[in-house]
Amino acid sequence: MQYALRFFPVIILMILSTSCNEGPPILPGLTKSSMVVITEPDSTSIIINNSETGKITPGSIDDLEPGFYRVDLKRINYLDTLVYYIIQRNVTDTINIEMREDPDYWWKSYNTSNSNIPTNQIGRIVVDEQNNKWIATRGFGLIKFDGNTFSVYNTGNSGIPDNSVNNVFLEENGLLWVVTRQGFAKFDGITWTKYDASSLNLPVNDFTSIAKDKNGNYWIGSVNGGLIKFDGVEVTIYNYLNSGLPSDHINAVTVDNDNLVWIGTWGEGLATFDGLNWKVYNHINSSIVYPFISKIIIDSKNNKWIATGNPFGGGLSKFDGVNFTNYIQSAAGLPGTIVSDITFDSKEHLWIATNNGLAKYNGSKWIIYNTSNSGLQSNSVTSIAVDKNEDKWVGNFGLSKYIGQKK
Repeated sequence: MQYALRFFPVIILMILSTSCNEGPPILPGLTKSSMVVITEPDSTSIIINNSETGKITPGSIDDLEPGFYRVDLKRINYLDTLVYYIIQRNVTDTINIEMREDPDYWWKSYNTSNSNIPTNQIGRIVVDEQNNKWIATRGFGLIKFDGNTFSVYNTGNSGIPDNSVNNVFLEENGLLWVVTRQGFAKFDGITWTKYDASSLNLPVNDFTSIAKDKNGNYWIGSVNGGLIKFDGVEVTIYNYLNSGLPSDHINAVTVDNDNLVWIGTWGEGLATFDGLNWKVYNHINSSIVYPFISKIIIDSKNNKWIATGNPFGGGLSKFDGVNFTNYIQSAAGLPGTIVSDITFDSKEHLWIATNNGLAKYNGSKWIIYNTSNSGLQSNSVTSIAVDKNEDKWVGNFGLSKYIGQKK
């Protein structure tokens, strides 16, 4: 709820002298006042001093005497809002209010107590063309949620390499890839094909991320094994010793429209690779907000948005190819220091998972969701995805669904 409390100067009543022949004096300031009430969203009922006005926002309440007013605002599926306001004589004042959503309507939660989801520890979430949610977990395998049923793929009932799934990647053709602590695999809906150090010349089996370039190559990040290029048959290993990589711990990978591979390391910043040349952005040669990178996504203007953070610091960086714009924790902006996941909605508004709540950023305005104003089950938000209906799916001690903010 946002409104402005105004402090008014003391009004001194001046008595004007006049002769009897001039008639009664005209005292200044007897004109009444108006109050304009605007809400987001609009069509909110306006009640003044416990009396129905019959008006909805945006609306003007006219012919008001100066004084102290109680303004109640009511809208279905939003929490009732109460404002006390002082108005002077002969003014038109405006009140702007952002209505608070009723969490019981806008949010739905799934956890081990109220559903058959097997764990409350939720990792990365991706959404397929059929609007199924695919959820990575640590220790419980891969979960598929069709909106009604949770289906679990683990080492006991499928060919998934390991029950600790670090990340999920969906191709446009519907192929699903998982990277785990014991190799990576693709799933066509029926068959799992597993790749690990016993079947490929891989330096490690613990993988963190995966992306595909325009030539059909897969780029796979690993824990202390460098970056792996996989053409579907053979692998090429890039590491700290044989390439321009600044670290062998690769935590995020993506490919831009120019087929440039963007690599986020865990502790040594950001790197790019065009197949021949490497470039590194770290805390020494750039203003990137933090060198521990969780995810990289790219908007329609080719800006790179970089999620960073560990227990000692972090934030969000936007890189336009020349300059970094950084967002750190603040009262009116990014709610947390650790940004674990980021994604766009259809309007390219940014949704940000942090260790202190969920944020929406449209380029100028921040909206923060936490346990005090939403249906989040925890302020520690691990993941965020947007489905085909523009519903938001949030990992936060279980899974939360949010159906708001679609415009």
